Amino acid sequence: MKKYSFSLFIVFLLFLSLPSFAQIEDEKSFEEKSTSTSIEKTTDINCSAIRPLEAAYGSVMAEKSSDYTIKLTLSIPRSEIENMLTMVVAEKWYPTSLFIKGVGINDSLIKMDITKNMNDSSRRFRVLQKLCMPGTLTWKNGEIDAKDAYVTSIETDFGEDFVVIGETIKSNLIFKNLSPKIHAIGPDKENLDSERFASKKTFDRTKIFTRETYYDNDTGINGQPFFEHGTYKEDPKIGRYMIFTIRCKW
Repeated sequence: MKKYSFSLFIVFLLFLSLPSFAQIEDEKSFEEKSTSTSIEKTTDINCSAIRPLEAAYGSVMAEKSSDYTIKLTLSIPRSEIENMLTMVVAEKWYPTSLFIKGVGINDSLIKMDITKNMNDSSRRFRVLQKLCMPGTLTWKNGEIDAKDAYVTSIETDFGEDFVVIGETIKSNLIFKNLSPKIHAIGPDKENLDSERFASKKTFDRTKIFTRETYYDNDTGINGQPFFEHGTYKEDPKIGRYMIFTIRCKW
């Protein structure tokens, strides 16, 4: 009788455990389906810009963020910013946002949204190239010190301005070192001295790069960068430092 009671008890326990086993199997099945779906969405993207980018820079991650926009993620040398963007436009895709994060000495992580809707973002490519060329700005490479304001990333939606994000131990170096470096890029001097414009003696050069006149040549830095935000943090090695954001018009 005791053996029979014990057997019933075991059967009862197994019966109680069945729903949890089923739940585990259901969750596993759901995860497999979700993974499968996400892979299909990533690989089944029709974008002619991906192939030349992969040929030049290696792997490119693509994600369809809407019916009209594709998000690309890739790694390139910072000195290749203009070439990379030009490749995209050559395939009749147009960037609507761009994030450049410094990695190591000369490399960068790129995240950008592209669309088939034509825009005039290419007017900004040359300035972005100048910002990313070695020697123009001081990009963060490892731990920061008190010598400069270091750039960690640049972001833009190709509208009226772009944002420079960085870190510094001494906040005054943002205004003393970094802002002058950005401002020094100035207007596009090749267009400034172009024969397309009126006589140098009579033409008001200060108006060349305003949006009211010669809109298509507004390709330089317009005015002083504006300090937008700063947050202090503590680090056990370097002490107190600031993560800052400055906004620049072009």
